[in-house]
Amino acid sequence: MTARLVVAAQDDVRVVIAAATVVEADCVGVHSARLDWALSRLVAVPLTQDLARAASNLLKSAGLHGHKYAIDAMVVATALAAVDKPVTVLTSDVDDISTLLGDRLDRADAGRTGSPVKVKVLAV
Repeated sequence: MTARLVVAAQDDVRVVIAAATVVEADCVGVHSARLDWALSRLVAVPLTQDLARAASNLLKSAGLHGHKYAIDAMVVATALAAVDKPVTVLTSDVDDISTLLGDRLDRADAGRTGSPVKVKVLAV
């Protein structure tokens, strides 16, 4: 992830995360200085009531519920609300993110540019 953030900065790419992702990433095994460095290169989007409702609606549409999917739904809602398009979500949970995106998932091949309205998902 560090290398990806360096490349993004070199390419002048704005990297955005759902603020809830900070909670998920900040665990006992993560060195706080490394996390602080990574977070300093990101724009953390706060969970507003509108984003929370959008995340809730995504869960309902996908037939999912509960805390297991809550942060993934917040990430997807944040991606869908992003002003700068196209959007790519980096995740270790491709299946759940893809399910939550539904028909908004960009299924274009890696070598092709997909729709700027849809969201691409990459495994990390």
